[in-house]
Parts: sequence; structure tokens; C-alpha cells
Amino acid sequence: MIPVADANRTLITYHSTVAAGLFRVERDGLPVHAYVVNMARSLDRRAHITRELEKTSVDYEIVTAVDGRELDMADAALIDPSFVATGIFPEGSAGCALSHLSIYRKIVEDGLDVALILEDDVLLPADLDKLATEVGQHLTGAEAALLSVDCPDPVQLSRAGAVPLSGGRQLALPIDITQPRSTGAYLITREACERMIKLVLPIRANADAWPFFYREGALDRLRCVAPLPVPKNADLTSTIGSYSLGNGLRSRLAGPLLRARIPVLHQVLSRRRQRIYRQWARTEFVSTPFIEMPSRLEPADL
Repeated sequence: MIPVADANRTLITYHSTVAAGLFRVERDGLPVHAYVVNMARSLDRRAHITRELEKTSVDYEIVTAVDGRELDMADAALIDPSFVATGIFPEGSAGCALSHLSIYRKIVEDGLDVALILEDDVLLPADLDKLATEVGQHLTGAEAALLSVDCPDPVQLSRAGAVPLSGGRQLALPIDITQPRSTGAYLITREACERMIKLVLPIRANADAWPFFYREGALDRLRCVAPLPVPKNADLTSTIGSYSLGNGLRSRLAGPLLRARIPVLHQVLSRRRQRIYRQWARTEFVSTPFIEMPSRLEPADL
């Protein structure tokens, strides 16, 4: 079992011929550095995300994720008992949350003002470096900007204060802060990381519980990039659980079959996952009032 003191020790693999110190940006247009979450045993996912990153000019490092199977789920100082009692796939979810926490600490230690965090099952646009740098210049305070979301209904975004980005994209506030979930790809500021470090332990919420972190004061603002530039790869299965197929009995039975990659069945299940991912990655701009204002920053900062 992993004790509290060791839960956030990670193995770092650098992909850069330049010293990491060059990526201590001040939102002045310098490249945004990326941290990629990958489980040591997930070699197929590491190969996938490495290929995806090679399409871009992003400088990155791979951070070995915390394996939920090695956690002491009874350690109340590490994981709140309520999380174990009510969570879906609590071991994997706790490991995911601890993995992102370790990256928040790394961002602060590295002195970065803003950084990009990626999970290893996403598909990346070729202009990711340009997009991340552009979005990073608009972030301030304790803020996160999602490049990927998971939501069964289209995530509604506000036209009010939306920031135009290159490639026809926009950086916008969600009408309902409870809608956008995902840690597949997002930018986060150092101030947000500092607050998250103080808040996260013991684990009480999933890594992508953005409304929880906002309401608890770890975030001053949450925004999304639309159209969403970073979708999931439907050929890869979850290392947390079978949530991407659903949580019913059929889905739990289908998970091992998909991981076995039986040719015809694998194709059928992958197509199903692809339909689900497309459905869960939709956004739309609307002109309706905010259900809950997703920003504590002054209007002039929007």
C-alpha cells in the first residue's frame, strides 16, 4: 500500500533538449510546457500519446501516475471515507486525483505560471502548442481552461466575455459550471495549483470535479475552449473503470472483452465508444443567464 508520504512521488521522463528552466513563462508568448499522465503498466497508452505529441511542437514530460490498486483506501488522511463509500471505481479515481495533485506540486516546484496537463488517451491537434500558448496568455488568478469535456448533454457556453482564439475557436464561460467535466486536457495556473495542493487531501472528489473545486475556493474561474480541440481515442480503454461504456452490468462485462481486443468485437465496441465520446464532447453557445457564475474575477478581466 502507498502511504501518504509516498503517494505523490512520481517518475518523470523529459522530452526536451532544452533545460526545463526555459519554460518558466510569464504569459509572454513563450511555449507552455505539458505534463502527461501515464500509468507505468499502460505501455500501449504511452505509445499512443507519444505518437500524438510527435504531431505537435509541444515540449512535454511524462509523469508516472499513481496506481489506485496500490493505495490504502482505509487511510483517512489520504482518502476521505465518504469518497470510498459513494465513489464509482474509488481506487482508480483516487489514483487519478493523486496523479493530478502530484503534477500541481510539480508545476509549483518548476516555477511555471501556467501549464498544460494531458492524459494519455486523447487525440491532439497539430496546432496544440500554438493553442496552449494562446490560451495561457488569457489565464489569470486561479484559473483552469478545459480543452476536453465529458458531458452527456451539450455543454452550454456564454457569448458574454468569450475570447476569440485562432482557428475559429473561443475561450468561454460555461452557463452551468456543473456541466464540464474532464481532465483529459486542460491548462491551469500556478495560483490554482497552489490552492489545489492545500485543498485536495484527503481525496473527497474526482480529479475532474471542477464545480467542487470552484465552490471550495481553489479556482477563481473555469472556462472552456470551443469547439473542443482534444477528443478521446475510442480505441483505448479506461484505466479507472468501465465508465466510458456505462456502469451497468453489460458495460462491466464488455470492459474485459474490449481490453482483450478480439478483432470484430473490438471494432464494434470501439465504434460504440466513439459515438459516446462524440455525444459527450459537444458544446453550444447560448444567450441565457448563468445558472451559477463560474468566475469571481472582475468583469473587466473576462
